[in-house]
Amino acid sequence: MIDSRLFAPLRLRVEKEVIIRVVRSLKGKGRINVNVGQEVQPADIIGSAILSAGFRTLNLARLLSVASSSVEQCLTKALGQRIYKGELVASKKSWALGGEKIVISPADGVLDFLNPKTGELKIVFMPEKIDLPAGVYGVVEAVDQQRGQAVVRTQVSRIHGILGSGRPRDGILHILGKKDNLVTKELISVKLDGQILVGGSLIFKDAISAAISERIGGIITGGINAKDYKAMAGGRLIFPKKIDNDVGISIVACEGFGSIPIGSDIFDELQQYEGKFVFIDGNKAVINLPSVNSLSLQKVKSVSLPPFSNNDLVQNTGNIIKENIELRVGLRVRVIGSSYLGEQGKVVAIDGSLTLLPSGVKDYLVTLETARRKIQVPVANLEAIL
Repeated sequence: MIDSRLFAPLRLRVEKEVIIRVVRSLKGKGRINVNVGQEVQPADIIGSAILSAGFRTLNLARLLSVASSSVEQCLTKALGQRIYKGELVASKKSWALGGEKIVISPADGVLDFLNPKTGELKIVFMPEKIDLPAGVYGVVEAVDQQRGQAVVRTQVSRIHGILGSGRPRDGILHILGKKDNLVTKELISVKLDGQILVGGSLIFKDAISAAISERIGGIITGGINAKDYKAMAGGRLIFPKKIDNDVGISIVACEGFGSIPIGSDIFDELQQYEGKFVFIDGNKAVINLPSVNSLSLQKVKSVSLPPFSNNDLVQNTGNIIKENIELRVGLRVRVIGSSYLGEQGKVVAIDGSLTLLPSGVKDYLVTLETARRKIQVPVANLEAIL
């Protein structure tokens, strides 16, 4: 007997209320201040680090219009002394203009070194204390003081994208606009520093560059140009299982290559986390949205995960195809080919006979009801979604 059933791959896109492990890492040398088994809440400070803020070089000879050998005479403080942001670094009387040329310190720091040949002054910025909040309701499972990391078991809603790039990062989620907007560099600003941005159907290369410059933590988008993605991924479109790629930002494309609006299943979930703390892992193409309900801690405490291993934290869990599933009326599907790429809808009818397509291939047509219309799509261009 011939099996007349039709099947489509089932893709995992959104998981709700799952228990996972997250790694919280210090941003410099410091100490984790929690113990294994300890319960934590989002605002709890679980560690602190001292972060070197770097240095700044000021060309005083050029700024003051003096000879390099004369710069030291213009300093207001001796080398090795501390200086504060906005304080006078150096000055020179300008008799011709009837005024004075001055140089102000751009930050708190120490006057470290003056090059008498170039007239350049090096100001080493003062170290900054950075506290690490838990960010989640959870239970501490492991602490690694050498790496400055704590592993916390918690509850999240998990979004699986199609592809991405960048190491794990976290930050406050900010939605730039509608799910089908284009992300241009004009949308990127310094006030978004450290945030995780939700874009629209496509992010342009100059927007990615601007986001890196403004120290944006991550970007979630519907699509990305294949050429831009290859540039970030070292010229590759397919990664090996163990990956560690990063260009200074984490990006997850939820729908694939090209201009494709973020699916409503994912966008609706992200909207609920506007202004909330989230995790993004570009290399795994995964976004974790921690529960904001304190009652989730009860479930976290009652659920045991398999024994902890470092391998648990490097597995590629993005772009998951779970199995093939029988197509049936009422099933929710996503179009993965044809002119309707990325559209989602509910199956309302399945043809019982083959149709000759313009490509010359025969396939069964499935009628979908989307949010805007009804469309017919070949079975081969569909995947069932969760």
